[in-house]
Amino acid sequence: MTSPGLTFEPIATLADRIAARVLSPVDIVRDALDRIAALDPMLRAYVTVDAEGALAAAHTAEAEIGRAGPRGPLHGIPIAVKDNVAVAGLPTTNGSPLMQGHVTSFDAAAVVRLRAAGAIVIGKTALHEWAMGGTCTRQPGGPVRNPWDPARVPGGSSGGSAVAVAAGLAVAAIGTDGMGSIRTPASYCGVVGLKPTWGLVSRYGVLPPTSSGVDHVGPIGRSVADARVLLAVLAGPDPRDPTSRTRPVDGASPRPVELRGLRIGLVRSPLDADVRPAIRAAVEDAAARLATAGADLVDVDLPVLGLAPLLGAATLSESQGLLLPLALGHPDGFANPDIRYRVLAAEFVRAADVRRARQLAARLRAEVDRALEGVDLLLLATNSTTAFEIGAETVAIGEGERVDLRQPGGQSRVTTRLALPFNIAGVPALSLPAPTLVDGLPVGLQLVGHRWQDERLLDIAALFEAAGAVYRAPPAVTGPSTAGVA
Repeated sequence: MTSPGLTFEPIATLADRIAARVLSPVDIVRDALDRIAALDPMLRAYVTVDAEGALAAAHTAEAEIGRAGPRGPLHGIPIAVKDNVAVAGLPTTNGSPLMQGHVTSFDAAAVVRLRAAGAIVIGKTALHEWAMGGTCTRQPGGPVRNPWDPARVPGGSSGGSAVAVAAGLAVAAIGTDGMGSIRTPASYCGVVGLKPTWGLVSRYGVLPPTSSGVDHVGPIGRSVADARVLLAVLAGPDPRDPTSRTRPVDGASPRPVELRGLRIGLVRSPLDADVRPAIRAAVEDAAARLATAGADLVDVDLPVLGLAPLLGAATLSESQGLLLPLALGHPDGFANPDIRYRVLAAEFVRAADVRRARQLAARLRAEVDRALEGVDLLLLATNSTTAFEIGAETVAIGEGERVDLRQPGGQSRVTTRLALPFNIAGVPALSLPAPTLVDGLPVGLQLVGHRWQDERLLDIAALFEAAGAVYRAPPAVTGPSTAGVA
């Protein structure tokens, strides 16, 4: 039986205790390492654990805080980093056998900012190979497992980061999101994951194949408050990232956000047809809780979201082009052969198709902006289903319809269809656990905000938390260990 420990404390609580010298960073890091030793042989959230380096950094942090106090809100707190984000001296493999042992001599911009705030990088977390999938099951070290049920996928591509946070193997984590890769694992694992406004957080040091048009770096935590602390550390312009932007002056959120009169845009067709009825009911229950307390619900139709599968040519040609030499030169080097086939197939996409997809992307951005004009946020499910079983061939969605996960586009219909449009729109989007479980598994509520109003989106998400949309410890934390799972 495992029990929650220091890694489950809120960041602000840990920071206060560290600053008061009643808690040592060494104790927090040791607690995280003990939990990793107990649970990660089964969960496989990490591909690299830097136990020696993390303990050394914790001792250094303890001494620094004793001399001059904390230098930032994360001083002495262990954070996990997704394994496509460069950390100097540690392997950064992108989840690929082709990059095993690849070590960078520099930190990504996000890691530089984490360290400046005092964070301790405890290790690198597993991801779906090349960040191009939503299951994290065909890994060089074996499948990553969901702490709610080790027979189920954790989501992807930031699956290891979400598992580490849900199971207390780190206080919080960093992920990347190009098609839902922060929000899907957050949904499946029952934690909070934020895709910030495009350009708010530098992507410098996120290794290829990243798409300059849709990829984001963002936080994964157990609460909205923890996500807020991390975002404040990560956000800011960076001249090394040409897509980085300076937040407009009027982008700041006026606070507090009042629940009475808050306008929630409940997204309806055409996505209702792709969502399991029980998940749709969980989303509507969360909305009703806020409506009872004074919020206004507004039905919103976004027909263009149903065209998301047609947008691949506009979003993936860049990243797939970067992988083409590997696909041609190393035909057996991919843990997920389907990724190689997708890279090769992209060479047959015509320029006219790319142009039309980009026109459709522009239409989608305009329609999302129009939908947000009359509401404070949009609300919909993060995913069509709860986490499905590892190796599942089909999964039920909608009114009894089943999706064949083996067919091209099958997995993405389940894991990214409801998330990708907001990458393309560039607006902030957040997943947090619904108040109700479905079949004993968490459901993600996806909250979509106005561009550059990430703080306001977090404020509203906190209202959902107050209405019961909160983290619950999964069975891997509260129940008997299942370390025997292969």
